[in-house]
Amino acid sequence: MSSQVPIQHPSLPLPDYFSKFASTYVRQTGRSTLNILIDIIKNNVQASAHPIGPDSVVHDTAAGPGIGAAALVASLAKDQLPKKLLVSDNVPMMVSGALESLAASPLPDVDCKLLDSQDLQSVPDNYFTHSIDNFSIFTFARPVDALKETYRTLRPGGLAIVTCWRRFAPMFIVHAAQKKIRPDLPLMPTPSPEFYEEGVLQKVVEESGFAKDNITVVDKVLVVADDEDISGLAALMSGPMMARAREGYTEDEQARWAESVSQSVKEEVAQFGGVRFDAYVLLATKSP
Repeated sequence: MSSQVPIQHPSLPLPDYFSKFASTYVRQTGRSTLNILIDIIKNNVQASAHPIGPDSVVHDTAAGPGIGAAALVASLAKDQLPKKLLVSDNVPMMVSGALESLAASPLPDVDCKLLDSQDLQSVPDNYFTHSIDNFSIFTFARPVDALKETYRTLRPGGLAIVTCWRRFAPMFIVHAAQKKIRPDLPLMPTPSPEFYEEGVLQKVVEESGFAKDNITVVDKVLVVADDEDISGLAALMSGPMMARAREGYTEDEQARWAESVSQSVKEEVAQFGGVRFDAYVLLATKSP
């Protein structure tokens, strides 16, 4: 693939940040991406016409440090784990993180590879029974291409699990923190904000090849109330992932950022009883 073709959405931090982020991913997401996926697997996928089982071949695409794999282990009995799992990401440190975290897992056959979800030419057609795309669709420069590859690599009758934020709490909290310090400056942009709108994710899934009648849409709400998880989220918002929010700040204003985030987190918790994430979930079956 040409090096001129973009892989990552331009509003995201540079890949070297994600390399550093790999080892702290679960904590700094407040376990939100993991816990929502566990809920989906237990209560939606396993109750569907296409549950994951010992004969399944699963792709955890744009996997970060193997969150989909971790959710499978947390959701399924050992004798129901898939016989084969591919964990892939386009950031080397994420793949390394997955290898480390899955080294002692009970999954029978796991392969961790450096792959671009938008161009899986090394993966054959009609290969997977299930494909997990967990909170990454909005990070792609070419989201339709990513889901076309999901469609191509799924077997007929295979199931894609695609998740996307409807309300990504850290952006609300960061914007509130920005307004406390420099309300005159632009708010930090959100990558692909159109995905937060109802119907946009389904439209992209349909454009990639999935028939409308084969798509089920589910909404999920997760309120993160555990103190340690909230502390992890605060670290995310105070750190380099959200550095763009502090562009144009003086040193004094930079020094006030952590406290502004802390106060904004308290306001979020007072409003919702915790840090609230809302998600769209699409379960899409490839036509037989």
